[in-house]
Amino acid sequence: MFMNSSGTVYRPFPWQVEAWRDKSRVVLLTGAAGGGKSRIAAEKIHAFNLKYPGATTIVGRKDKTSASKSVVPFLQHTVMGGTNWGNFHKSDGLFEYKNGSQMWVVGLRDESQREALRSIGKDGAVDLAWFEEANKLTEDDDNEIVGRMRGTKGAFRQRMYSTNPGPPDHWIKKKLIDMGGASVYYSRPEENPFNPPDYIEGLKGLTGVYRQRLWKGLWVQAEGVVFSEYNSLVHLMDEDILCPPSYRYIVTVDFGFTAPFSCILWMITPGGKMIQVKEIYQSERLVEDHAPEIRKMLASVDLPLQRVEAWVCDHDAEDRATLEKHLGIRTIAAMKSVSSGIEAVDGRFKRNMLYLNRRALWEVDTALEAKYKPTSLVEEVTGYIYSDKKQDTPVKENDHGCDGMRYGVAYVDKVGRSSGGVSASTDIQNYITGAKKKDGAYG
Repeated sequence: MFMNSSGTVYRPFPWQVEAWRDKSRVVLLTGAAGGGKSRIAAEKIHAFNLKYPGATTIVGRKDKTSASKSVVPFLQHTVMGGTNWGNFHKSDGLFEYKNGSQMWVVGLRDESQREALRSIGKDGAVDLAWFEEANKLTEDDDNEIVGRMRGTKGAFRQRMYSTNPGPPDHWIKKKLIDMGGASVYYSRPEENPFNPPDYIEGLKGLTGVYRQRLWKGLWVQAEGVVFSEYNSLVHLMDEDILCPPSYRYIVTVDFGFTAPFSCILWMITPGGKMIQVKEIYQSERLVEDHAPEIRKMLASVDLPLQRVEAWVCDHDAEDRATLEKHLGIRTIAAMKSVSSGIEAVDGRFKRNMLYLNRRALWEVDTALEAKYKPTSLVEEVTGYIYSDKKQDTPVKENDHGCDGMRYGVAYVDKVGRSSGGVSASTDIQNYITGAKKKDGAYG
């Protein structure tokens, strides 16, 4: 047991004891959801800072903003309790301990966050690192962290990764688990006595790949995946995309409120490749509130609204009208044939003409994350599966980004159309005026 700075005693669960004592170079905390992975990591890094004066440690997630919204309050309220250990400087993302230790909040989402990581502390040297939701990190991210691990203040140096399982081709599964690159600790939600019974029942009630990963704790691929030609080793980029003025650009929108709203910017190269550039994937937000974020998203890649060739949206006339009003654009209705769209998307994956981007996400929806729901197209695509009850029909859940991807590919490849680039909105005007919808509305 360990008494923390607020005077409360931390009593690790049985499985956490060895993880607490482990001084290996890399520790992986994985297994089913709700087993206490984050708690042991948070307690251990806080104790390290208290035990070794002058230590430099880092805590983070793929995106620093997400870490600030989740890891920071977890440390402050669950682990640290009072403030007698030191102070947190929010503007700097720095936990400054009275004994001279420093713990920095970091991220690896883009080059600016990577550069900030390289510059932290007194000399850039880190003694201990903890990254939450590590399945969102790439192997390059791991290499970046390794380059900082040269601190000398503690009795050992360590990288701790806590994460729920992902697909079997993930670098964590291959490098840290299969190849023995880490000391691996598996947890179960039943081992955590603080989990309420309805939480356990909720995990048991999950279906498909989410049940396999979050309840059973397995690093598995979904069975009956829709996009069978998708290969993350080939089709998943992890870079900030530049937007050359000579390329084509479209935006796809799948409306939602309780279910997430998906808005994806796609780049089409002169050779015809489609590349995901940016994405908004957010629930519980009105369309008119998405509009300024869309403007900011496009501005972040220096793309004026006028350079977007087409805004391809699902068929909700009210939401399309709202989006048109607040952005000053005209939308077109997407081609909605699911089977034709899936065939076109998988065909592009097979020909290596369609690429997703891990860095596309504009903002992490922490509410979705807390519900163990996908927070991006990249997270959706490997769990998008066919129903076992209706032949050749995908399960209608966690498909909002996938729908947008279908809309975009169908538009670019002219699936179900004789031509592309139509941008009239008679359907929207009919909604606004209350006029009766006419056949052939998209003139």
